[in-house]
Amino acid sequence: MRGGSQIHLNVRAITFDDFYTLRYPVSPTRDMVCVILERLRQLGLDFNARRFLNQYNVENEHYQEERKKTLRESLLEYTVLRALTACGYESEAIETIAREAVDSGRASRKTRWFPNAKQTLRKLRENGYRLGLISNTRLRISEDQMKEYAQFFDAVTLSYEHGYVKPHPSIFIVTLNKLRVDANHCLHVGDNPISDVMGPKNVGMKTAFIRRDKTKTRADIEIRCLTELLSYV
Repeated sequence: MRGGSQIHLNVRAITFDDFYTLRYPVSPTRDMVCVILERLRQLGLDFNARRFLNQYNVENEHYQEERKKTLRESLLEYTVLRALTACGYESEAIETIAREAVDSGRASRKTRWFPNAKQTLRKLRENGYRLGLISNTRLRISEDQMKEYAQFFDAVTLSYEHGYVKPHPSIFIVTLNKLRVDANHCLHVGDNPISDVMGPKNVGMKTAFIRRDKTKTRADIEIRCLTELLSYV
């Protein structure tokens, strides 16, 4: 890791992680799976709640294990669908219901932008940088959120659409192609030493790590808040 604001990174584009980099979740009042279960009931499904929850946990653990091994991504609604199938439903008949229930669960999870995050993004765009967002998420992004992203980013890559999560190289490469920039002229900013430092470095990108603890990384620069970026680019 190199430090010191005397460093100036020669980049034309900057990509960002989302959660815990630009935004953070507000503590929910209810567990999301409980919101999903309640919405499934409201939409007319009748099943044993304990059996559903047990199967949901089994399917979710399987998803976590497979993602760790393969870096493949899938939507949360598919986990819900498999749990409902175990409860006796035909998946094709309830796909829309499962999606709507998961959307309700997502809507119950509120987020906030970190202080000065939007201001920093606006300043970077004013300074001529192309900006991208690369987010690991298995929840569909709402239309309102996509509209907000469009105010700041020239390219948005979501793991559930792309099919792989960071640190898989393809999710960075596809974003570089969208931004029409070479890897060595792009800086990636994030808070995870593997997904947001090792991953982009492996494809030749420069990296900025948001340090919030004593974690050590090989990032090109380390910052404590997003506004510090402005002194490096």
